[in-house]
Amino acid sequence: MAVSDQFVSVIAPLHNDADIVDAFTKEMLDVLKANYSNYELVLVDDGSSDTTVMHVNALLSQHECIRFVRLSRSYGEEIAVSAGLDSVIGDFVAIVTPNSDPPGLIPEMIEVARSGYDMVFGIENTRARPGLLERLGSAAFYGYCSRILKLKFPRGATQLRVLTRQAVNALTQIRDRHRYLRYTSHYVGFVSKSFSYDTINRRNQIRKPGFLEAANLAINVIISSSKHPFRIVTWFGILASALNLLYVGYIILIYILKDDVAEGWTTISMQQAIMFFFVFIILAIVSEYVGHILDESRDRPLYYVLDEKTSSVMIVDEQRRNVVRDSMRGKLGFQPAKRPDQALIAGDDVKETVAARETPTDRAGDS
Repeated sequence: MAVSDQFVSVIAPLHNDADIVDAFTKEMLDVLKANYSNYELVLVDDGSSDTTVMHVNALLSQHECIRFVRLSRSYGEEIAVSAGLDSVIGDFVAIVTPNSDPPGLIPEMIEVARSGYDMVFGIENTRARPGLLERLGSAAFYGYCSRILKLKFPRGATQLRVLTRQAVNALTQIRDRHRYLRYTSHYVGFVSKSFSYDTINRRNQIRKPGFLEAANLAINVIISSSKHPFRIVTWFGILASALNLLYVGYIILIYILKDDVAEGWTTISMQQAIMFFFVFIILAIVSEYVGHILDESRDRPLYYVLDEKTSSVMIVDEQRRNVVRDSMRGKLGFQPAKRPDQALIAGDDVKETVAARETPTDRAGDS
């Protein structure tokens, strides 16, 4: 297969992956080297508490074209991927989960993207049969999102995806703290295509989110993507008010038509129970939105970078360079480059800014 001239970036979020990072990195670099003349592997550590950082530091001295971004603490996989998107420089950007995504699929997915798609996202062919509670929760979530909220959530979609530079530039403009890449990738509206594949398992134990974690993610996705729950609260309030008005009319009629009105605790208790039910439902939904509004209103960076390192050689073809204004090192919150043709090139302690993809013709014309 001919080596492509496209610049390819691969983002791999890491969290306590010391047992698999060596094998994954070697396999990924072998695939990139065999198919592309210019590439980079961006490893983003999401606050690992094991020896992942030590393993990556060793890899930096052994291999070329690796960049390592270490976040100050664990922000979650979505934020870790966002940190990678903020710093990649490739024409095409792949997002890979080290434990489950085969590196050998990247060239094929990039070819699909080159045929006219801005986003190519992975769909898992075979999934382990979930438990009853998980199946019911999944059916409710996907049904509510697709039929009520009109949100596109392909079933079986994984984190594996390939994005064009245009799609990456669009995604980096979304600075929501509660984010879900599998939704925001479709939200930006670019042309997308699914890519079915079989996942792998680099470790014996498969990491799966628990029910509470999945439920929390579902609530965050719904609330950050739609105001429909607020509309439900509105209708609950209107219904509760209407019931109260009907009950007031009932009391008035009884008072007028009956001479002897017996006091009844059942009716009063029933009314109070129904009203308090509506009140607590309304408070629960409103509190979720208020919490999200509070998070989004805080003027804080999405993440903090503790350290950033690179291999000794950043780009194989040194005559072709993508550059950015500055590195993420020392910044509290990295901001993406203003122009798509800006990116990062750095040695261990050297940073250089040059014209993006400057050709001999361009240099001759300047002179």
